[in-house]
Amino acid sequence: MIVVDQLNFPKVEALEVEIVERKGIGHPDTMCDGIAEATSVALCRYYEREFGRVLHYNLDKALLVGGRTISRFGGGEMLDPILFTLVGRATLDVANRRVPIEELYREAARAWIAGHFRHLDPEQHVHFQCVIRPGSADLVDLFQRATTTPLANDTSFGVGYAPLTRLERVVYETERFLNSEPLKATHPEIGEDIKVMGMRWSG
Repeated sequence: MIVVDQLNFPKVEALEVEIVERKGIGHPDTMCDGIAEATSVALCRYYEREFGRVLHYNLDKALLVGGRTISRFGGGEMLDPILFTLVGRATLDVANRRVPIEELYREAARAWIAGHFRHLDPEQHVHFQCVIRPGSADLVDLFQRATTTPLANDTSFGVGYAPLTRLERVVYETERFLNSEPLKATHPEIGEDIKVMGMRWSG
């Protein structure tokens, strides 16, 4: 069901104060979301290929523990790797057939990092940990019995808005510029862990 209603609230640009934050691709929160999503896609593809449908799973908890480095002009050295842990539940066994969740996770996570970072080696600089347990028996059984209607893995609300305010556009385009390939080509010293914050006050 889709409901469209009028929101009796001032436009954001009419408010006296507006604060906007944009986290770039290298921010730990963005990395957690990206790797969890990449693993989710890989698991869904495996479920569909092997069992003909998406089975019950929730892979939405992730933890990134920063590594330890020594930095210097012109380079640096990684002393301790980043620790990335993915936590959740999934259907891990179907008719005595094991789902290779750890292999799917590690492959998806390494590919995501390799595709988004220039100086981060997923083989040497990141240690991946997987803490994924079987889903509850009733939900697993429900999904395995469903044959016609796709079922939802979770209950969530989604909210969208448009268009961007002027400040949102400035913050967004600033982050995209700082993480753009042309800028990184001329200034390779700029890293990916970028957060841009903007504030508009009275006007």
